[in-house]
Amino acid sequence: MNFDFSDAQKALKQQTRGFLRAACDTTVPRRVLENADEPYARDLWQQICANESLGIAIPEEYGGIGFGYLELCVVAEELGRAIAPVPFSSSVYLATEAVLLGGSEDQKQALLPKLAAGEAIGTFALSEGPGQATEANLQTTLKNGRLSGTKVPVPDGDVADFCVVVARDGNGTSLAVVDLGADSTPSIPPARTPGSPSTAPRRSFSATPARAGSSRIASSIAPRCCSPWNS
Repeated sequence: MNFDFSDAQKALKQQTRGFLRAACDTTVPRRVLENADEPYARDLWQQICANESLGIAIPEEYGGIGFGYLELCVVAEELGRAIAPVPFSSSVYLATEAVLLGGSEDQKQALLPKLAAGEAIGTFALSEGPGQATEANLQTTLKNGRLSGTKVPVPDGDVADFCVVVARDGNGTSLAVVDLGADSTPSIPPARTPGSPSTAPRRSFSATPARAGSSRIASSIAPRCCSPWNS
């Protein structure tokens, strides 16, 4: 049995490596790491957006190129190799997947094309501090379309445009989309971790307007997010 990448996937790997070798040498992550006013490499991010890497695993009907997860893995490996200081993981691995799995059809139509084009940066918020987040200890609530609580850390929460949040509602746990605007307050940690240039701040919500995902789907996903890893 052959577990190797296909010729097309190998070509994508080499293409991505060549692009990053030219666009993201070691000076780029160091520049971002040492510059508090530059949370991520915006110039590099714009180039990644232009080559359609953000939409690799997004279906074509939602503005992506619909390749698949193996192709996404190929690109992800090369981004990691280059230590690319961009919000790719939070926007693509986390927010995009959360919307694909738990978003309503309207949310998919509204958010996925923007994520694929890089017109919006998304993230995902589950943790509320040290320890495993469970349904029993989750404090963030969603009630009557309003989100209240604090999430920390929120990957790239200082640069994201919106966040998919795991919260308690009247029926257990659910997913909700919230715009990270004036109604939420970021509190950015004072230090950065070497090798992880972008910050992962605290985000606090106080009756912030939020849009619940597909109740049928989200109700099955959110509890799994809160399950112990070994379950």
